[in-house]
Amino acid sequence: MRVRVSYLHAVAFVALVAAASAHSQVPEWALSHQHAHYPPGKYLLGFGSAAGENANAAARRRAQSDIAAQVRTKVQSELKNTQQAYGLSQDQESYADFKIKSTSVVGEELPDAEIIETAVDSSTKTTYVLTALNKDDFSRSMALQLVADWDRAMNFRRAAEDLLKQGKLTEGIQNLVQARRLVLDLLPKQALHDALARAPFVGIPPLSPPALTSVLRETLSGVRIEKAGGDKQTGRMGENFAGPFVVQVNDSTGSKVVPAIGAEIVFMNSSGEQFGRAITDSKGTAVCSIKVRGNIGQKLRASLFLPMLGAEFSSVLDASSAVFDCTVLEADVAFSLKVDVRSPVVNDALRSLVANAVTRAGYRIVDMSRFMLMVEFKTAPSAAVDSADASFITLSSDLSVLLIDKSSNRTLGSIDGKAQGMATSKEEALIQAARGVKLSGSDLAALLEKAKN
Repeated sequence: MRVRVSYLHAVAFVALVAAASAHSQVPEWALSHQHAHYPPGKYLLGFGSAAGENANAAARRRAQSDIAAQVRTKVQSELKNTQQAYGLSQDQESYADFKIKSTSVVGEELPDAEIIETAVDSSTKTTYVLTALNKDDFSRSMALQLVADWDRAMNFRRAAEDLLKQGKLTEGIQNLVQARRLVLDLLPKQALHDALARAPFVGIPPLSPPALTSVLRETLSGVRIEKAGGDKQTGRMGENFAGPFVVQVNDSTGSKVVPAIGAEIVFMNSSGEQFGRAITDSKGTAVCSIKVRGNIGQKLRASLFLPMLGAEFSSVLDASSAVFDCTVLEADVAFSLKVDVRSPVVNDALRSLVANAVTRAGYRIVDMSRFMLMVEFKTAPSAAVDSADASFITLSSDLSVLLIDKSSNRTLGSIDGKAQGMATSKEEALIQAARGVKLSGSDLAALLEKAKN
């Protein structure tokens, strides 16, 4: 008896739904998410509905968003296949570029779908919109773009080979980097194509990012930078080394050794601070005169300057570089230091900051000297910042370091620095600002060298 009653209830419910549907103005495709004229094998359908003010525009946006959401789901699956097919590893520095592009490719490449039907349910004042994306048309358009992009990448690769044979090392490497960037950019597009196409697009495996990375490593491994003059020099702080530093740069990537033409060589210390640059001539020779600075240390490394390469190639660049030995003599000038700030703590912080910077530049701070460094410290009006836990004081500060020749009472020059401080009191904020001032090491060294002129 219970089964009989349940069955009757079910029949009654279906009858009620059917009766309601008969009077409803909701289009059938909005209920079924299907349309007889747009088969799923060829079309991707998007559905949207909205009521109230601007209902039509809102429903259109939702229908477009519905298609984009479906495509994103399909693309995520294809991206995994693309990653495996082209050997993209999360350990590679270039992988980050691929992931960034992957997150935006649908929004950047997917066109607005065609609005094919609109209906309004007057009883509920609801607008319904149906959109359709022709997958065949879209994938054909994407395929044409992919063919052009792969061809461009291959042209970059071929141009790199020709340039390297001519000894144009920097230009050849730039073309290889361009090829790799282009492929990393087109692979997400290829995943988008494959998500909607009947058959996947076939790229050019020798142009995969890992393959091009290997070519870059091989090319850099064939570079040799050799010392050709200037080794084991001695120089005094603030003066030029007696002779230039000279290197010979050759490239043996191809079938024969060729001089590297137009390659930029940078001379740096063990910390990576740069002290000079030079361009190789038609014989692969680069000559650089360098001023002695205290932070040079005892060695100068001459290395290829290729900013377009990431950190993943730093070890290969180091292996090809040349290292010069050098000796730095103490400067024949020293400086006194004067800081005139009311707060003893801030005064000490500024004195320590400037004194340490001067020492790093290779000069001494003494009690009495013809040359004095005058430190001026000014702050802007403080401002209160309230948070859920406490109130803070924030302020900005300006630091000036003036070089004064006391014998003539002339100011020879100055450098500036800025900082901000935030604390629960104005005094603590001031101390933070004083300790946080950043001074340019190169600007300070140039200022101190004026005492030698």
